Amino acid sequence: MKVATFVDQSVWRVVPTRFPPISIFERAASPEDIEDNLRLEMAFSPHHGESMRILSLARTEWVSGPGCGFIMAPFVYPIPSRFSDGSFGVFYAGLEEATAIEEVAFHRARFMASTGQAPMALDHQILHAVANGAMADIRGREAQLPELYDPDPARYPAAQAWARECRGQGGAGVAYSSVRRTGGTCAALFRPKALTGCRIIRPLHYLWNGSRIVGWA
Repeated sequence: MKVATFVDQSVWRVVPTRFPPISIFERAASPEDIEDNLRLEMAFSPHHGESMRILSLARTEWVSGPGCGFIMAPFVYPIPSRFSDGSFGVFYAGLEEATAIEEVAFHRARFMASTGQAPMALDHQILHAVANGAMADIRGREAQLPELYDPDPARYPAAQAWARECRGQGGAGVAYSSVRRTGGTCAALFRPKALTGCRIIRPLHYLWNGSRIVGWA
């Protein structure tokens, strides 16, 4: 498998504004402080206790300090996605801001349609971070690796199994072509420490008309 080494690579991620950074990681001075605070959170908040899986991630992978709450969020609350069955976290990002926006637009529209939501603006924010590390590079290989590029979320298991193997071998993540934006490129980061300098750069509002996202501003 081809490998690409990211060196100070800019990446962009779009997240809902209703999900603030996880303050435990923003204010912690050490991994020990993080673990103590997490165990308290899990003990006193049944909701968090049921969904948190961060303790399965090696402590050496944890990061703390300003901006790290956004980096750690997908690892604290992993969900099934193209490159994870939900048992481990992945930080998805676009290598272009426009790609990150269109990738999230697809998934938000799919969710809104499934729940029959009325027209509204969906408040989000754009994050910028810097990525470093060796990535499995499958960009431009849609024809050779169709099982990794299947656009239907119901058929993600093949890509999830492949990604689990990559992660198990110590890879920092996957660089791949966007399925939602022609010519766009994405990164799926498996390691929090592959990311630094995460910050909010501006707000973003998707415009949902009751049946699809018709634009954003």
